[in-house]
Amino acid sequence: MRYEEKISVIVPVYNTKQYICGCVKSVLKQTYRDFEVILVDDGSWDGSENICERLCTVDKRIRLIHQKHSGVSAARNTGIKAARGKYLFFLDSDDMIHPQLLEALYKLQEENHTVIAAAGLHYAGKGNFRKPGTWKIETDYMEASYYLNRDEAEKCVLRWNERARLDAIGGKMILRESVKKIQFHEEITKGEDTLFLAQLILNGADVTVLLRDWYYYRKSDVVYSVEICKNRYKIQKFIRDYEIKKGKISEAAYVEWCLLCEMVSWYESGKKSHDIKLERYVKQLMLRERKQKIFSKVDWCRKAVFYIGCVYYPLYKMIEDIMRWYHTKIEPVIFVERI
Repeated sequence: MRYEEKISVIVPVYNTKQYICGCVKSVLKQTYRDFEVILVDDGSWDGSENICERLCTVDKRIRLIHQKHSGVSAARNTGIKAARGKYLFFLDSDDMIHPQLLEALYKLQEENHTVIAAAGLHYAGKGNFRKPGTWKIETDYMEASYYLNRDEAEKCVLRWNERARLDAIGGKMILRESVKKIQFHEEITKGEDTLFLAQLILNGADVTVLLRDWYYYRKSDVVYSVEICKNRYKIQKFIRDYEIKKGKISEAAYVEWCLLCEMVSWYESGKKSHDIKLERYVKQLMLRERKQKIFSKVDWCRKAVFYIGCVYYPLYKMIEDIMRWYHTKIEPVIFVERI
């Protein structure tokens, strides 16, 4: 194995002492052995930093970088700068991976020469890890993979697709050469990985999708706040404005409608939690958004759904779910198998 074919596993760590050992052990159990683990301690104070130091004595492939608390984006950027491998693999310190995941994604990358190789996510709560029954050693996993060219990958960014989750960095192996000019936005605290992947894909990245849920993701409930909504707005606005710049007005209008739907959800969340600041922020945002030129390009039917959402959320939610389902059936993402 040549040195440059090493995989750099980047793990940002911040106050996850109850999970970090399991996370790193899941990497050390990989069937693919030529990797380095870069632990970036982002100013932990709960004892995680001491655990990371002990882990470095267990295996020489583990490196530890300490930095003052700057957020997960800054920690990932630090890891990218320190990486030596041909490929980058991003793993959160409270998550775990199937023992064949690095091997599977590496083989797909080497065979298809894509910028990104992506695995599915196995969702779980914050409790103790229980290995899913589907997490068995396989020999034919390469047959369960699909190739997305740049246009198909872009559709997955614009339009939700459960088979190709391209909005979360977990379970993604990325060619390091491709991220020289792209960084995680350090001022964004939520959804920073969605923006990172969107930048990569909208700039022409193609993707191989492994149809195995081999990334164990500890999912917590999202509690909307003004800060979170501002971040999500920036991300959707970036994608929308990119499509406008390319002259893809119909795609931009669809993204605009998705953004409007999000605003309705944010407003409803503010009402339920009695968050006056959030309600006021979303109201102002809705008014500003209706003055945007792209708003006029949203068809009347979708606008009507948006206005219903502003008045009566339960009816809106039912209609919006039906429309999203119908849209997915009418314009499914095309997967081109490459075996």
